[in-house]
Amino acid sequence: CLAQAQASGSSPICPHLELHFAMSQRRLPVVVLTGYLGAGKTTLLNYILKEQHQMKLAVIENEIGEVSIDDALVEQKHEDLAEELTVLNNGCVCCTIRGDLVNTLHDLSSKQRSGELSLDGVLLELTGAADPAPVVQSFMVDYVCSQSFKIDNVIALVDAKHGLQKLEEAGRGNQGTACAQIAFSSTVLLNKIDLVDAASLEAVEKRIKQINSVVEIIRCQHGRVDMSKLLGVGAFDLARVLEEQYMEEEEFTQFYEPKMDNTISNVGVRCDGAINMFSLRWFISKYLNNKALIKDFMRVKGVFNIMGSDQMYVMQCVHMIRNESFTRTWKKDELRENRIIFIGRNMQERRQELTEGFLACVAKPLRFSVGQKVLANWQNTFVKAQIVKQWEEFKAYRVELQDKDRTNVWAPVDNDHYVRASDSQGGAPEEPKLCAEEGTPDPKLSKAEKQRQRRQAKKAGYSSSQ
Repeated sequence: CLAQAQASGSSPICPHLELHFAMSQRRLPVVVLTGYLGAGKTTLLNYILKEQHQMKLAVIENEIGEVSIDDALVEQKHEDLAEELTVLNNGCVCCTIRGDLVNTLHDLSSKQRSGELSLDGVLLELTGAADPAPVVQSFMVDYVCSQSFKIDNVIALVDAKHGLQKLEEAGRGNQGTACAQIAFSSTVLLNKIDLVDAASLEAVEKRIKQINSVVEIIRCQHGRVDMSKLLGVGAFDLARVLEEQYMEEEEFTQFYEPKMDNTISNVGVRCDGAINMFSLRWFISKYLNNKALIKDFMRVKGVFNIMGSDQMYVMQCVHMIRNESFTRTWKKDELRENRIIFIGRNMQERRQELTEGFLACVAKPLRFSVGQKVLANWQNTFVKAQIVKQWEEFKAYRVELQDKDRTNVWAPVDNDHYVRASDSQGGAPEEPKLCAEEGTPDPKLSKAEKQRQRRQAKKAGYSSSQ
């Protein structure tokens, strides 16, 4: 090209070199979010997008589950906050769909060069089971990626409550996925520090430093950290990472094998219809309140259309810890689809059980209308009553007992344990078919019960009208 240019007297820069100069002149910084299942990556991503307003960011989300959940686990849609959003949900970008990630980056680079996009950076959220090292490789070995992007920070989130357990699962050899996430990070956010004591925090930090002695550890709650410590910091230094891991660059680029936990599987279920909130809670409690089962259920998350509400209900569980709340109002033309995913060990063996159990939470048409005479479960005896209201406070019925006080009782689920037809035989009620979270509650709306339910409602994100 140079000889041709000299002979013709034209500019001594060939098209290939022009492309190189254009791409390398301003490489876009990339922030990689990694961390084990339930550490708080999506919460951090949403916080970053909402907290900073100066930078125009493209977002690449990688979901490995059968059902996409993360796009709905935020108060405001990522596509409303990001300049460009891509969700890769056909597998893990560190192994099975690594090519999809590279193609996505190529597309962003092309749009940036053409002026279709004017980005200041890229946020890449990995799955909880992903090893970030192969992702780092992609930015080195692919020419377009290496010339268009630079890794600014690899942020690993560590759950302060469960982190030590995850890091020890692979033994002391630092070989597991959770260890690899820390080994290739430049910043560690020790999240959920409010759930543990000082001694536990020190133990987790000591273990992190055994894996990566030079990484910066920042303690936080809900992933809330000063943005100046996360973005535009130039924290990632591959040479330092490889030195820390006693690895040569050639060994890393050519021979590194992803450290994946192949024992983890997932089961996702989606369905239409409105969910009975109490049936859902009892169904989930059957697994998360069982000490023998909870070790297998590493992550449960979902979004639901709750009967009696126009708001989306979100549930996120990490082992026994649950976070449930109403987040936003369903849009007028939005499909109110229920989605749930179970991530952990031995999930495939439980596929039928989990699928049928969740579908059973869909509220059926109520058997009794307002004003209809029924028999209601009152203090473990069926007594005469009348239906007063349907789906009040997300419960199937409020009924009025035919006693001198006209006592009001709630039937949270429409089944024969709580309420029966008036021509049914009375007597002691049968045991409920569902597993109650805290035992079957006394249905009378006493003052103490109202106060308790108000506390629960406040915790769950709604207020009682009683």
